[in-house]
Amino acid sequence: MAAAPIAASSAPMHAHPAGYRLRRFLNWFPLGLTYALLYMGRYNLTVAKTSLGDLMTKEDFGVIFGAGTFTYALAFLLNGPLVDRFGGRRGMLIAALGSMVANGAMGLYLQHVLSTGSAAEAPLLLVFSALYAANMYFQSFAAVSIVKVNAHWFHVTERGGFSGIFGTMISSGIFLAFTVNGWLLGTAAQIWEGKPSQWVVFLAPSLLLGVMAVVEFFLLRDSPGKAGFTDFDTGDASSGEEDAAPLPTREVFRRLLTNPVILTVAGIEFCTGVLRNGVMHWFPIYASEVWVLPKEHVFMRGSWDNLGLLFTCFGVAAVSGLLAAHASGRRRGAFAVAASLAFLAPFFQGGWGGLLFIAGVIGGNVAGWVSDLFFQSRRGPAAAGLYFFLALCTIGMIFALAPATNEVGSADPKSGLVAGDRILAIAGQEVAGWADVRSAVACVPAQCTDSGWDAAACTCSSRIAPGATAAPGVIAATVLRGGERLALDLPDPAPVMRAGDGRKLAAQPVLPISPWWLGALVFLLSLSVIGVHGLLSGTATMDFGGRRAAATATGVIDGFVYLGTAVQSLALGFLTSRSWSYWPLFLAPFAILGALLCLRIWNAKPKSARKAPAAAATEQKDAAQAA
Repeated sequence: MAAAPIAASSAPMHAHPAGYRLRRFLNWFPLGLTYALLYMGRYNLTVAKTSLGDLMTKEDFGVIFGAGTFTYALAFLLNGPLVDRFGGRRGMLIAALGSMVANGAMGLYLQHVLSTGSAAEAPLLLVFSALYAANMYFQSFAAVSIVKVNAHWFHVTERGGFSGIFGTMISSGIFLAFTVNGWLLGTAAQIWEGKPSQWVVFLAPSLLLGVMAVVEFFLLRDSPGKAGFTDFDTGDASSGEEDAAPLPTREVFRRLLTNPVILTVAGIEFCTGVLRNGVMHWFPIYASEVWVLPKEHVFMRGSWDNLGLLFTCFGVAAVSGLLAAHASGRRRGAFAVAASLAFLAPFFQGGWGGLLFIAGVIGGNVAGWVSDLFFQSRRGPAAAGLYFFLALCTIGMIFALAPATNEVGSADPKSGLVAGDRILAIAGQEVAGWADVRSAVACVPAQCTDSGWDAAACTCSSRIAPGATAAPGVIAATVLRGGERLALDLPDPAPVMRAGDGRKLAAQPVLPISPWWLGALVFLLSLSVIGVHGLLSGTATMDFGGRRAAATATGVIDGFVYLGTAVQSLALGFLTSRSWSYWPLFLAPFAILGALLCLRIWNAKPKSARKAPAAAATEQKDAAQAA
């Protein structure tokens, strides 16, 4: 259907007919669900890494993720202008289908190398770097497409609310990536007991993205005019431009790269990329490696065993939502907030992904609501407030790290250890902390299946000919128990291993500082950084890029986000392999820099082409001064 003429209006477009609002929902909700599933197929790499252990080292993970994020960042320079020319609908279909194929290829390759027992020798780093880079190339179409489509459906004064939608979509994707993928790993391990099943976190998103590509083909439309409604002036930087044809690529880049607000937002979002992924990816690795938390812990995969709480909270949310629908004024707002909080509450037990979901929903919605209600749709003040808060949280992380001691806090009854034991040596090697315990346990020789023991790598390797390895089936340990020094033979948790397998004790250490302190800080930091990202990448790009350049503006901004992501991936992969104390020290300067840059766009608002020349010149001068 051809697009209808744009209904010119400089007034905020708040009131839309019910039919339009329903059709807009049918447009953005499947679009948002597809975007969430793309996140599931993006951050599944982190979930796979925590399960693969030494088969994918932290440095390997940093290189693979870095290759993907560099590709993602650079692809925006090409794909942003392409989507501005051929539309967000086509771009979203390319993203879903391309990521479907790439994730499917990663899953099938991983299944092959794990099932053949040759994972330790397979070129996992090379193959995954290439496939993950391809995945991220296709995923880059999605971010620009979602903003391009919604720039036509939301007036500028409604876009603070869209920031909340954008933040919720991101958070839903993170929940799918970390928590649901974690559940899939656990379920697959039960179904294929004794067999590697990490490939499931790649094949599941692949199949779901294929389904959503079909749904989007039938439901998604680029603009109201292509869905049978009248296009309208959205009040952004394209406001008043009568020509709806795509701008030439050179003109698009000229507008964006000479706009001081866009350039400042790009700098802020570079810092956001460092901070968001510097916490989101590395905290679960820290919790697993340093704290050795059990899988059902709230900072890991969590547990939904408390079904009573789940149904109670969802029931309260449903009742509060019905009351909100029939109330008005402040009572309506109070019931709506109560419904939202009751709905979110059960996700506290949903592991790291559940916590990120809560943080993103709250951060994204509060940031957008504050910018529209208190700052006349200016995004700078809300972003600045969130950035200063996350800077404080990042500095607080420095003092909340808790390297594990060599004292046992809890242990499986079959492990041979009891709470209170202080481990002094493993296999004759003295240990001072749990990192030493972990390393010494891993290096106890095992009986290898179809492979030989590699003493340097502390693992079975198919590059070494099978041979008789002295594997006694016990691990010699010296512990201090009740003031008495004891020599123990601990049952070996993995006396027989295949190539690439690892070993660790079924015990958790005592932490000098409660993990809840650091957990609270990274939760609040995530709340702030997801709120900023939704506000700037999801909303400011529509405001200042306008309908005709929204995709390219998003591409430029998100390109900087993922340049920051790539920097942190490579840097933290290297630094944390030396010491986790470098983790917050690396993040803190970027938090402070981002907060200061936010002050430069405090008064910035999009310039409409409809304004009188004098007014437009004045506003452009004000924007330049703000930046």
